Amino acid sequence: MMEWLLTNSSFLNISPRFREARDTNSSEFPAIHLDHNITAFIKNRNLSWVLNTTIDQNILEEFSRNRVIEDPAFSILIFMYSILIILGATGNSLVVCAVARKPAMRTARNMFIVNLAVSDLLLCLITMPLTLMEILTKYWPLGRYPFMCKMLGTLQATSIFVSTISITAIALDRYHVIVYPTRESLQKLGAVAILGCIWITAIILASPMFFWRTLRQHDINLPSFGIEYIAYCLEEWPVEHGRAYYSLFSLIVQYIVPIITVSVAYSRICRKLRYRYVSSSAVGSRSKTKPCSGSSTKRKPKEDKRMRKTNSLLISISLIFCVSWLPLNIFNLVVDYWNPFGDDRQFMMICYAVCHMMGMSSACSNPLLYGWLNDNFRKEFKEILNVLCPCIVVEQIRERVGSLKSSVSRRKRKHKGACGSSVACMSEIECRELCDRNSLKKKDCGNALEEGTMIDLGTMMNYRREITMSTEQGMGMQGDAETTITKISATK
Repeated sequence: MMEWLLTNSSFLNISPRFREARDTNSSEFPAIHLDHNITAFIKNRNLSWVLNTTIDQNILEEFSRNRVIEDPAFSILIFMYSILIILGATGNSLVVCAVARKPAMRTARNMFIVNLAVSDLLLCLITMPLTLMEILTKYWPLGRYPFMCKMLGTLQATSIFVSTISITAIALDRYHVIVYPTRESLQKLGAVAILGCIWITAIILASPMFFWRTLRQHDINLPSFGIEYIAYCLEEWPVEHGRAYYSLFSLIVQYIVPIITVSVAYSRICRKLRYRYVSSSAVGSRSKTKPCSGSSTKRKPKEDKRMRKTNSLLISISLIFCVSWLPLNIFNLVVDYWNPFGDDRQFMMICYAVCHMMGMSSACSNPLLYGWLNDNFRKEFKEILNVLCPCIVVEQIRERVGSLKSSVSRRKRKHKGACGSSVACMSEIECRELCDRNSLKKKDCGNALEEGTMIDLGTMMNYRREITMSTEQGMGMQGDAETTITKISATK
């Protein structure tokens, strides 16, 4: 009798995360509410006699190990998730530290990047470990409290929604800055309000996980095997196919709408930058006064390269977002509407883990796309790494020596132009500053910065209005236009 009850109790096959119908209610799972005769029978019998005659010890050992996935897949998944967690946590921590340690970095637009880094830290430190736990374990290992089941599921969903919405907000902000540069600049108070709306929206979108996740448990009372109870964190939806509807809703809100918004915004930015580049090239070709024609000639290939780099960056952001989150959304939708895996739960969970890791990889790529490729953030990263790893100082010294040699070389170049007498042509920025001090128009100086001169995308985000070169305002005049422009503050 005991062997038949244990062997045929379907609680052995219940998946805590995925079942054939994840939206069914508890009444459809009589296996979770095990026949109390089983527990009574075990209590009233000598345990050793029961084990020797009726109970399959493999079943008890299987539950004491609490594994769904066996080696080598078990070890490989732990290793891969550990790599993602370490890389993501390190990169996003650098982004947060870079802004926290320097007041000059605490701009309104950098707050969006910090918010993205915080949400990605939640993905790395909470979502990934807990999801890995659910993938690898057979039943809920975190105690008998339903609040933990509800809260952890909600935190996972919230961090994913915040990360996605933050990426969308950054794209819209860049679109607003570049396509409509004359409009009013976003202030810190406005940025804080937007960030608050992002978190509130994410919590609302994730709230179904709090309301309809619950913990189902039953006492087994086998302390000698380390099994006192069995608990499952399940999703019990109030309507039929409710989980499938929620997956479809998440696909639209968390993937389709953001990818369309990001793609359209960045395509418009590319078009606007290309238009400005063509316009500046036309103005340069019509210029009659060109005292530094050699510098102007050298500038065009650099601007071409910078234009291609900017376009490549924008396209990469859209493609990485698309490729990262598509597998996970498709997997959830397919499993909720039609489970092609049947009873092969191990293979299903391995496939889910691969799709989930692709989505979580965005937490590792975001610090590179939004941090390292920004000149200001990259400089702060190097300073932080210099403190943590002094050996990096050697490489920075080499860079400074190379910059000094370039500066000395530029000092040797002379030119005569509308700016006045012979002057040291250190950079285009210095010439522009000299023209401004002599109250001359920009076009009167052949080495002046032309309208639409390309700078890197990260720098563009920090400036709204026309940059003026004035030594009275304490602006640095060191290096060429491409390296110095990142150090110049916008006129407010």
